[in-house]
Amino acid sequence: MKLLPRLLGLGLLGLLLALVTMSCESSKTATNEFGSPNRIKGEVIAKPESRQIVHFTDSSTEYKTPRSELAKAFIRQFNDGTVVDKIQVRKAPVDSGTVATYYLIGMGLRAGTFRAMALPLTSGGDNTFYLRPSAERYTLSSTGCPACFFNFENGRIVSTSCSESSPGSHCDLKIEPNNELFANAR
Repeated sequence: MKLLPRLLGLGLLGLLLALVTMSCESSKTATNEFGSPNRIKGEVIAKPESRQIVHFTDSSTEYKTPRSELAKAFIRQFNDGTVVDKIQVRKAPVDSGTVATYYLIGMGLRAGTFRAMALPLTSGGDNTFYLRPSAERYTLSSTGCPACFFNFENGRIVSTSCSESSPGSHCDLKIEPNNELFANAR
C-alpha cells in the first residue's frame, strides 16, 4: 500500500518538473534578424541605418556612440573645414502635454567663425534615442557672432539668434531634409 502513494508522488513531481521546464523555454528573449535582442519600442524600427546615440537614466546621460566618434562624424558631415569640438544632446523646450524632442548637437569653428549642427533624435521608448538618416539637419553659420543659438517653438527649431547684437552680426540657418552622419562610418 505504501508503494502506490510514492509512485503517485514521483509521477506528480515529474509532471511538475516537465511543466516548469516548458514554461521556462517559452520565456526566451526574441531575436531579430541580426541576432541581437529586439527591445526597441516606439517609433524606431530595428533597421541597420538607425544609430543608437544616447540612453538617459534617472541620474546620468550615457552616450552609446562615443563623443569622439560623433565629433568625427560631424566634421565629415560639415565637409568644409569646420572643426567640431563640442557634442551634446539637448531636450527642446515644448508646451506642456507635448512629447519632448531631443537633438544631437555638434558645435565648432571654421576659420574662426562659429558653426553648429542639430539633428533630431527618435525615441526608442526606453529612454534610448536613435539617429535616423532621414532626420533633418539644421546648420548654423555665424557672421560676426561669437556664438549662435537655435530658437525653438513647440519642440522644433524655427530660427536662430546671435549672442551679441552688434551691427552686421547675424546667424544663418540652413535646413536639409536628411543627414549622412554615419553613411560612410561602417
